[in-house]
This record gives sequence, structure tokens and C-alpha cells, in this order.
Amino acid sequence: MLPKARFPYWTVFLAMATAVGFSGSAPGQDSHGQISHEAIDKMRDRDLQPDKILDAINLRDGMKTGEAGASYGYFTFKMSRRVGNKGLVYANDIDPKALKQIEERCASEKIANIKTVLGAVADPLFPEKDLDMIVVFDCLFEFSEPAPWMKNARSYLKRGGRLVIVDPDPAKIGSSAHFLSRSQVLAFAREAGYEPVQADDAFLKSHMIIILQKGKDAP
Repeated sequence: MLPKARFPYWTVFLAMATAVGFSGSAPGQDSHGQISHEAIDKMRDRDLQPDKILDAINLRDGMKTGEAGASYGYFTFKMSRRVGNKGLVYANDIDPKALKQIEERCASEKIANIKTVLGAVADPLFPEKDLDMIVVFDCLFEFSEPAPWMKNARSYLKRGGRLVIVDPDPAKIGSSAHFLSRSQVLAFAREAGYEPVQADDAFLKSHMIIILQKGKDAP
């Protein structure tokens, strides 16, 4: 999932747990010691309210989308259900083992609207240039080259397409040791050629939602 050397999960986990009484954030894709995917998913469902996030970003039936840093697919499969059979989700990661987990689940559950994409550190390498939306869920803060990545990601969006960032918000959790501030993300976005779109993330105790639209004059 993560385009840089990742922090040990417990380091991030405990930092957020201390700040917000446990946020449910799970930025890594490994086994996280004794914490199972199922346990992480339950906590994320409780604390991140993914259906409300999907409403807030206006992900709709039939959209052609990408998720970067998809890991084992927690948010990928939620996006898949929302875009439906007429839509598509490209699940992107730089870890082929993570993508293999998604592929195995798709085969097991006969899910046809998810396709995996092996990306690079500074480029998601999506196979199409007309995506409606790209989502980075709970991991932009671990990207080693966020500004170049965001600039490259813009080329895969159709004109007016949107890049959505859902990440821990230091202003909410009281810790900036590992996380990008809203102002930092917006600075990267301006550098990469995006225009911010208003988003309501007040329902999230530990995270922010930043919606960025590809500039009208951007190629």
C-alpha cells in the first residue's frame, strides 16, 4: 500500500489511540502483529463510518474510480459495492502481495468490478485516463513523494474528475508526529494543479476529508 518505508503499525496505532481513544485507523497492510484484518475492519467501521464517507465524497453508481494504497481492500470493496456492476474500481498498490489478497477475495466472492493495478512510488499507473474519482484512504501521510504522486495522479482523471484524500487530521487528534496537516495537503494539491472542493468531515472524530478537483485548465 505504502509508497515509502512504513511506520510500524503499533507506533501509529498507539499514537492515535492515545489521542482519540482509538480511531480505528489501519495504515499498514501487514498482519500488524496480533491485530487481524477483521478486528481492524470492525474498528474502522465503527470509528470512520465508511458509508458516511462515501456519501460525503459523492461516490455514485456507475462511476469509474481508482483507490491508491488499497492494501488488502478494506475501502476497495466498499467502493465496489457503491459503484455497482456498471462501475469500476482500480485497486492500486505498490505491494503485489496486498493486491493478491484483493484478487483472491474477488475470485472467492465473484466480484467483477475490481481490477488490481501495481503502481510505483510516485505514480499510481492506472491504465485509464478518464477516471471520475481517485481515493486515497488512510495512507497519504505515508507516501514519501505526496506532491509528485498527486501531480501524476491528476493525469488519470477526466476533466473535472476528483482526487479524494481521507487521512488522519492532526488538528483533531492532537498529534502531528506522523500525519500531514490539512494545510500541507492543500499545499501539495495547489502545487499539483488541483482546486479544493468543500467537504463536510465534521462527523469524523479523527480524520479529515479533502476533495480536490482537477483544474479546468489542467491537461
